[in-house]
Amino acid sequence: MSRPCSLIVPISLYEVGLQLHYQLKHYKDDDGSKMAWDFLVKTAALLGYFLKQHGGCISTAAGGAWGIITSVPSSTDRPGEHPLATAIKLVPSLREEYEPLLRRGGKPPQHNAASDDGYEPLRPLGGERVLLVDDTFTSGARAQSAASALNNAGATVAAIVPIGRVISPEYNEDFWKRQSRLVFDFDVCCVGEHS
Repeated sequence: MSRPCSLIVPISLYEVGLQLHYQLKHYKDDDGSKMAWDFLVKTAALLGYFLKQHGGCISTAAGGAWGIITSVPSSTDRPGEHPLATAIKLVPSLREEYEPLLRRGGKPPQHNAASDDGYEPLRPLGGERVLLVDDTFTSGARAQSAASALNNAGATVAAIVPIGRVISPEYNEDFWKRQSRLVFDFDVCCVGEHS
């Protein structure tokens, strides 16, 4: 991948099996259940409040504000709108900025390998500044493939904001021990603490 985004600002870190993992796994359930709807609303609220609190510091770190919010497309053949797009549009302050800009490309990114051909723009891009949102960031291959596709098409990805950043304690033991002792606090500057 030729043009990744260097500013990645996760809302929260989590370990597989914890509550945020469960929420981000099941907010996409297409079963019409109350639980899936509750998780979708909680995902929207988490993103909306985070960007309200920290959008300014992310813009400063990115060298300027964004005009469009978009999301990483689904990695599966999901019918209809991706639940993350639905969640973003539930937040009135984000709804007007949201625009789907990408579709899956000819060479979908692999779990650990980003690709310039993983996604294709839905329209011509030229100079737009974009905030790219993803629900889960594990290796970063999908998000960085999406960022590279947008950047190569003429946009500038200001930052990637994953709602959850997966941490595998067995690979990051010291880091996870330090971070898991911290209590999540929306008032802590995300760029200074988590980037």
